[in-house]
Amino acid sequence: MQAQGVVRGKVLDKQNDEVLQFVTVRVTAADGKLAGGGMTDVKGQFHVQGLKDGSYTLEISMMGYKSAVRRFQVTPEKRNIHYNAIYLSEDQKILKEVQVTGQRSQMKLEVDRKTFTVDEVLAAAGGSVSDLLENIPSVEVTTDGEISLRGNSSVEVWINGKSSGLTSDNRAEILQQIPAESIERIEVIDNPSAKYSPEGTAGIINIILKRDRRAGYYGSLQTGVNNQKGWNVGGNINYSSKWVDAYANLGMRRRRGNGGNESEQHYPLNDTFLNSRGDNSNKGRGVFGRAGLTFHLSDNDDLTLAGMMLQGKPSRDNVSEYDYGVLSTGQVLKHMTQSVTAPEGKHQMYNAELDFTHKFNENGTHKLDVSVEFNKWKMNSSTLYRNDTTYTDGSPATWSLENRPMHMNNRSWEVKVDYENKINENFKLEAGYDGRFSHENTPQESQIWNQTTNQYDDEAFFYNRFIYDSDIHALYATTNMKFGKLGVMAGLRGEYWKVDTKSIDYYQTETPFKKDYFQLFPSLFLNYELTPTSQLQLNVTRRLRRPWGGQLNSFKNTRDASMIEFGNPELTPEFTNAFSLNYLKTWAAHTLSVGTYYRPTTDVMQRIRYQGLYEGQNVMYMTNLNVAKSQSAGAEVILKDKFFRILDLTTTLNAYYYKLDGFSTVVENQTVTGEGNENFAWDARVLASVILPYSISVQATGNYRSRSVITQGYRKANGSLDLGLRKTFLNKTFALALNWRDVFNTRQFENYTEGPTFWRHQKNFRDPRINLQLTWNFGNMTRKKTDRNREDGQGVNDEENTFGGNGGGGFEE
Repeated sequence: MQAQGVVRGKVLDKQNDEVLQFVTVRVTAADGKLAGGGMTDVKGQFHVQGLKDGSYTLEISMMGYKSAVRRFQVTPEKRNIHYNAIYLSEDQKILKEVQVTGQRSQMKLEVDRKTFTVDEVLAAAGGSVSDLLENIPSVEVTTDGEISLRGNSSVEVWINGKSSGLTSDNRAEILQQIPAESIERIEVIDNPSAKYSPEGTAGIINIILKRDRRAGYYGSLQTGVNNQKGWNVGGNINYSSKWVDAYANLGMRRRRGNGGNESEQHYPLNDTFLNSRGDNSNKGRGVFGRAGLTFHLSDNDDLTLAGMMLQGKPSRDNVSEYDYGVLSTGQVLKHMTQSVTAPEGKHQMYNAELDFTHKFNENGTHKLDVSVEFNKWKMNSSTLYRNDTTYTDGSPATWSLENRPMHMNNRSWEVKVDYENKINENFKLEAGYDGRFSHENTPQESQIWNQTTNQYDDEAFFYNRFIYDSDIHALYATTNMKFGKLGVMAGLRGEYWKVDTKSIDYYQTETPFKKDYFQLFPSLFLNYELTPTSQLQLNVTRRLRRPWGGQLNSFKNTRDASMIEFGNPELTPEFTNAFSLNYLKTWAAHTLSVGTYYRPTTDVMQRIRYQGLYEGQNVMYMTNLNVAKSQSAGAEVILKDKFFRILDLTTTLNAYYYKLDGFSTVVENQTVTGEGNENFAWDARVLASVILPYSISVQATGNYRSRSVITQGYRKANGSLDLGLRKTFLNKTFALALNWRDVFNTRQFENYTEGPTFWRHQKNFRDPRINLQLTWNFGNMTRKKTDRNREDGQGVNDEENTFGGNGGGGFEE
């Protein structure tokens, strides 16, 4: 057979080390004839094969950059040529003629994930991580801070590749307080491999915090205000040298959000109704800080110490009006005003991490990583409820006052050992251990004001302490193999975990519950390179969704006069088999990604509602049950287009089908039923970024979500529009950003639910917000390459080189 050589490598921007996509690659022989070529892919990598023995010239060129030339030889002894990094410098002459300042691509598409560079999201300037997530395709954030991916709320949220103490109990509060300016990028991975936790049937959202590693020092300061009397100020600084890397980030913010809700509840069997309307104001002050040091002990050994902290003081004021009356006549029998006031509470989050990495070879393809992480979340708050009731029949008015202190104390440890060995270009082995140990202690109580003694009455007192312990041990192994154009990654993860809960009342009566589990979670990824610019991938994994602490607590919470919530300690995890088929195609100025998926789920956990009595009045009860099976399928199409170097258009369309089986069960001696339903829903998002002369950027984001099915009902369709503008000054030393979120005040969540004995309509909304942000950049403005591997290791990377497709070695043979 005729021997063939191959040349491959990665192309980067010399100024900022960002990969350059769609760069022209030409390989010419000694006689000047073209021997091969193509374009770099979304990772900035190129791969030219079929080269006979001889001398060649490699030319890398792109509009706006100076061309780079490399000369090499293919011989029987060296047929694989690898360029770790080829840097292109901007051609200042051409850029001056164009008079347009470019920006980094906001989104990078890969077969197994989407990565979003969020400092280009103008709509989130001066906001929080929650505001950023609202601008990520296929991600939805409700007014309560709940997060879902592709219409599924079973999604894991990580920080720097780890859970970092985020749980369903606390992540809404934490993400609303972390400044958007501290985030570098967000990865959305809808079907991770066996190397990673199977938690989250919809996938993983990985938030990568900034950690700049320019040689020397670099930093920035930011300050901003908004129209709801909120403000923020923050800064960060980074230092990098041959022996140590260091970074620090500190931010303070005052947030305030105004909104409201409306509710209608009908009880036909009793001929009664309960309607409500309310206004709320959520406020808070917080400090977020993080710092880290990486010591380069030797060429092959790094030791990292890092920490993160958050301290917040949230408060809220809600006023709701309730009308209770006769359904058939519309007559109001009594009117109640409920005032909910939560003075400044206190939230504290601490994270500490120790990480050691040893590389067994120079290029880091054979390494061992050991990390230990500690997380703590503490919350102290007190809420006052005052109810004033008047009657239409002339009965005397009544009032009541209740105080509910609440304390939460969660802590967790995570220990990870990851081993990686890339044995050759076609085979890579990974294995490791992951241990997670968490403890939750949540006491809450209620004190009723005695109108006779003018003090809180000890006899009208109730108390609950919920203790939740969870230990998880996991072992995994994955192999990456490549057979020509076919890449195969197979893995298996085994997890053993145990759950121990206690719900303790005022008389120290315990309601304990214990259970342990063992499950296997296989994964298989098949990747085929159709052409140098297109790939096809088939993924199969098994995932689960575990119930979180609040869903397991049997204590009945009566904070809402129209809805009493309680948990279910008998809840078990729901399991999903996830299948996905993805296609990725790139052109010079366009990228197309098409993903399809199918996910059957068993033991689905759903909120169910039913009618009952509380203190002689009809109310709604809500709890969680494993009710049925479900099936979901869908397709996601993402198209990126770049026109004339000034317009970047990203269009996302996600269509999904969901089917939930019907159910019938008994809760507290009452039969609760839910009819099976199925629905086709879709959402679309268009993000347009325009680069104008004089260093001005304009961005518009439009969203639309169709009607979708929920348990016992549906959610109404909604849409919204966000606008943003940014202007840089003095060679990007200063930047001024202005954004307007929800321009037409249409970002509302409206649900309709019903059962045999009730009908309910609920709407939640919040007011639009306008932010103004000023940023000052300082320090060494020219990034220089260091001798060390600059990968931060914080992104989730399922495949590197061997499985990924189009080449990209890290050394020259």
